Amino acid sequence: MRIGRRNPDKAAASASTDTAETTHTTEAAITENTKDAKDTKHAANSANSASSAAPPADGIPDLPPETAERQRRVAELLDHELHESAEPEMRALLSDYERLLGHADPITISCYDALGHTLYQMGLIPEAEAMHREAYDRGTRRDGPDHPDTLAYAHNLGAALVMGDEWEEGLALLEDTLERRERVLGPDHGDALTTAALLGAVLFKHGEQQRGFELLDRAYARYVATFGADDLETLAVGGNLAAAVHTLGRKDDAVALLIDILKHYARLFGPNDPQTLHIQQRLAAMGVVVTLNFRRG
Repeated sequence: MRIGRRNPDKAAASASTDTAETTHTTEAAITENTKDAKDTKHAANSANSASSAAPPADGIPDLPPETAERQRRVAELLDHELHESAEPEMRALLSDYERLLGHADPITISCYDALGHTLYQMGLIPEAEAMHREAYDRGTRRDGPDHPDTLAYAHNLGAALVMGDEWEEGLALLEDTLERRERVLGPDHGDALTTAALLGAVLFKHGEQQRGFELLDRAYARYVATFGADDLETLAVGGNLAAAVHTLGRKDDAVALLIDILKHYARLFGPNDPQTLHIQQRLAAMGVVVTLNFRRG
């Protein structure tokens, strides 16, 4: 059960709640780092579209036909982001994995994390937290705290904790995950940047504005350098950075950044795309009207 790490529309998970451009709240910044076997479907990986629920074939024992069919149904439902329909099927699939593969099998553990993601998308935060915690605890016991899979589970659990207003534990876990990801994967790795951007946004909202801003600013610069200015997660983090900059009283800088982001969205998706329109609305709320008069492409 794999869910892609990066999800452009949710991605930018990111950019959503502006209160008159005060800041994108935590919800706006929270991105679950749902992992993907390939780990970077990149731009579309943001779309992680929720991924393929079927486990990778290599090294996997043959499963009964009914389990294989359930995998197929779950994958199809998640591909269409039908989380409410997928949820009972995923629970049944998890039960199959526990029985057939065992509680410590990496596919079983990954299924807990994937179910947590689905519950998260359904707004069932306490239940999502429980699933992510189970994946994190089992992953830690199996592979240790520095394994990339364990770190993905840690990021998701930290996000769920913060969304559930369990700030102290969530922040501590995200801080630890960022330190480990930067050390193990490198500071410019996409997963390390995902955690840095999330932690920055959460700290900014939680009152640690200077450190939150510094993390967001650094993460955005590294996203641009590593993945490019047109990358969907780059644009999402840029949207959160613009909100933070505006809150710090630097309106002109925030406007300049949003106009640049607007141009990228319009070039990628056209002037009538929801993301393009959303950035225009943010600018309008700041008293800036931008007319798009260039062609996509």
